[in-house]
Amino acid sequence: MVKLTRTVVVPSIVLTKRKWEILKELESVYGEMVKELVTYGFENGIKSFTGLKKCKYRELRRKYPQLPSHYVHIACQDASTRIKSFLKLKKKKLAKSDKPLVNKTSIWLDDHLWKPLGYTTIKVATHKGWITIELQPHKLYWKYINSGWNLRTQPKLKLDRKQRRVYVYFIFEKEIETNGGNVISVDINESNVAVKVLNKVCLLQIDIKRLTLGYANYRKVMQSIKSSKHVKRAIHSRERNRKKDRRYKIANVIANTAKQLNAIVVLENLPKRCPKNMISYVNDKKLRHRIYQAGFRSLIKVIEEKCLERCVSVVKVDPRGTSSTCPFCNSKLMRGNAPRQLKCSKCNVEIGRDVVATLNLEKRYLTLKGHVLFAPMPDESTLEVAVLPMKEWMRRKSLPLTQFDNSNKMRR
Repeated sequence: MVKLTRTVVVPSIVLTKRKWEILKELESVYGEMVKELVTYGFENGIKSFTGLKKCKYRELRRKYPQLPSHYVHIACQDASTRIKSFLKLKKKKLAKSDKPLVNKTSIWLDDHLWKPLGYTTIKVATHKGWITIELQPHKLYWKYINSGWNLRTQPKLKLDRKQRRVYVYFIFEKEIETNGGNVISVDINESNVAVKVLNKVCLLQIDIKRLTLGYANYRKVMQSIKSSKHVKRAIHSRERNRKKDRRYKIANVIANTAKQLNAIVVLENLPKRCPKNMISYVNDKKLRHRIYQAGFRSLIKVIEEKCLERCVSVVKVDPRGTSSTCPFCNSKLMRGNAPRQLKCSKCNVEIGRDVVATLNLEKRYLTLKGHVLFAPMPDESTLEVAVLPMKEWMRRKSLPLTQFDNSNKMRR
């Protein structure tokens, strides 16, 4: 059993002046409590919820008697989370300050501080009593409501001062069972994603390299004409949205294909600092920028999430050496006559670099499961390889496994 969680942000209607003033006062008092708890906990070395509650609960109840008592409980949880997050960043030398700072505040709620009234209205406990907030649900919210997801009892409220409304952060969770028989191995590159399904390999073109370099040059030209942070922000947002769209579409294609075949998806287990490790010996600025902007881990995360949503099992294996080792004799591969072509001097196999990676990923998964590894003979049938441009796969729900061009076949 695997538990999935998803956060859905639902806006409210424009609030009346009375409700808005009450929520502003509540946010101000809640923020003061969180700041006091964070400062006290950090200075005294207390980072647990129970420790903060034990030391500060009675004092805060006397200081804010008009506030419902459970806001003190929730503020202790909020402060504990902030302190632990800061200490974790400080340990990795990624903290930007000497102590944890509370710059923005969202009001945490528990089951004693809010009540749902159907699916379009909630009641929130405040220092002025209960107030009703009407919501404006959207399609994504109704999708989770109607798909068997359970609503967790701890949403958050965030105030929008420009539009005088509230954003409610609902958390949905669902337990799923995963299973699988076949294997689909996925190798992620800068320009394509190689997917091995049964005896076929699809090279799905994503052109992240072209997209990154194009926007880098466009940003440089625009800033030379009109240097503005708004121009830079708009261009960056456009680039990010296009990359995000391609990631989600390719993740849906892979997840749907695995669901149809009742297969297990094998992915690369990349380290957290994957880009830094890859560019440690790279001096070319453009290449360093491309590697940072490729988003290998982001794509793996999206594929994993989409597979789990469809009850598809996901396994991660060590990717070290998968693109440079012969999958049949385990010897080191050498460069072939064409770009991204590799050749084995021992078994005389000439094969594409991306195809080698998918074969090795599948091989390592089968090794972990204790299966007999494949060892093809020279007269074995060919492995079909198809290169699919974006226009061929972006509008599909799954891979066209039966439509392969014979001219793209590659003999192992």
